[in-house]
Amino acid sequence: MSRILVVYGSTYGHTQRVAERIANVVREGAHSADLVWAARLPKGLDLYDYDGVVIAASVLMGHHQAYVRDFVRRHAEQLNAMPSAFVSVCGAASGDPPQAQSYIDRFLLETGWWHPTVTRSFTGAVAYTRYSPLLRWWLKRISRRQGLPTDTSHDWDFTEWDDVERFARHFGAMATKAPRHPAHRSVA
Repeated sequence: MSRILVVYGSTYGHTQRVAERIANVVREGAHSADLVWAARLPKGLDLYDYDGVVIAASVLMGHHQAYVRDFVRRHAEQLNAMPSAFVSVCGAASGDPPQAQSYIDRFLLETGWWHPTVTRSFTGAVAYTRYSPLLRWWLKRISRRQGLPTDTSHDWDFTEWDDVERFARHFGAMATKAPRHPAHRSVA
């Protein structure tokens, strides 16, 4: 049994749902999973207590959450010492895979030297009912150009949930097979 940490950043709640699904599927696979919001980390969190870490963040206006980027910068050494994954949740994942990959590439460049074992991009949601009027108008225009729903009276979920679950099972198996990382801490 592996112990997996799932750290997420979410602006309107959808990436939290993706992270929760990953954690639940990992648990169904007889592993342990802790779910943590990167904006409110528990005191004493030590990545070396885990066999693998999944970082999930959403793309809004072309960027992932800054607090997730900061978390990765602070913990890059630990993340590189074990199986780790970066999950990007963005609208471009299904319609424009090169654009979705460019968001991942930019995030990894901005974080310094983290080299996740695996990266994945999943299509997110359009949460019209949660957006400010200006953001709702802007995303409605984008949706219209892409042939997506423009009814702003409710939210639209485009996530490939079966793919999310396959990813979670794969990551749980990968963490189980990986050699145990050395539990060392750098002295500052």
